[in-house]
Amino acid sequence: MLKKFKNLSATKKALIILLIVFVIILFETFLLMLRFNRLNKLKPEVIGVSFSQIQAERYGSNWQQNYIDVLDGLGFKQLRLPAYWNRIEPTEGSFDFTELDWMINEASKRDAKVTVVVGQKNIRYPECFYPDWINTKDTEATSKSAVKYVEEVAKRYKDNPTVNKWQLENEFILKAFGECPKNMLTGKQLKKELDALKSIDNTRPILISQSDQYGFPVQGPFGDIFGFSMYKWSWKKEIGYYKYPQNGVYFWWKAGIISALKNQEIKIHELQAEAWGPRGNEYLDYAEAMRSMNPKQFAENIEYARQTRIREFDLWGAEWWWHLKQQGQNEMWDIVKNLINDSNIANK
Repeated sequence: MLKKFKNLSATKKALIILLIVFVIILFETFLLMLRFNRLNKLKPEVIGVSFSQIQAERYGSNWQQNYIDVLDGLGFKQLRLPAYWNRIEPTEGSFDFTELDWMINEASKRDAKVTVVVGQKNIRYPECFYPDWINTKDTEATSKSAVKYVEEVAKRYKDNPTVNKWQLENEFILKAFGECPKNMLTGKQLKKELDALKSIDNTRPILISQSDQYGFPVQGPFGDIFGFSMYKWSWKKEIGYYKYPQNGVYFWWKAGIISALKNQEIKIHELQAEAWGPRGNEYLDYAEAMRSMNPKQFAENIEYARQTRIREFDLWGAEWWWHLKQQGQNEMWDIVKNLINDSNIANK
């Protein structure tokens, strides 16, 4: 056999070696998938939800009532809440935590837990929510102000038992989406903010989501939890509606590798449960919205998430479900309610 191999051309030898290496890597990653499944299969499933007062306002909604209904009407016990820089520090050095304090206090009354998302890049479009006084062209000054802002938010909630996790930035390294200054979206800046957050509170796990569902962490920096988003249906001007081809097993493979090689817990920080069309959801009529999200697609997305063997995921779309309900369209609200009720019963 060895003699035959020696007689092969250099090209054929190289191809055989590459094939052997590929098979070895494939086998190793399969073992990592099994490891990930073994570590996670006995953990309870935790289904949380993201909520943005800014997004609720875009529907013309009473965002406080929307939030209370998410807690009482749907029964969520895990929430992901944004600390929007422009809402909390509208004037340099002057901090107003009124909105976030209220949301966290209401969660506390219902024994719910909160992940606070802090940083320059936060949830919902346009993603970066800089105060008007910030000049993002001045990279050094913006960097220092961002670090100071992270520190102030951490100081505010480091002793609050309702806050059980931090998320530092949101898909920070992703530069292809949102209206953000690319000079600020660097690994170096993320490291500064991570060090600042840890200097104030090193007791809670920190989630970092470097990119979207295609992202794969290489250089870091890393927190304690790696998060990625999962979508099925999207829309782009160039092609219209399109469906992402990956299935949940792909994300299981990805999670297994990241978990083992980067020593990370894994979470789906954003699971699609709302429409994505040619305009913002607040401008989509009901028929158009149902093209990319409806009860059937929602159920498929839940199964999609469960295929990954990841046991914690946050749904995306609470403001939209509530808006639909106000218009007399209860389908999405009801299917989410049934899911959360079943989950809460199963985890008791």
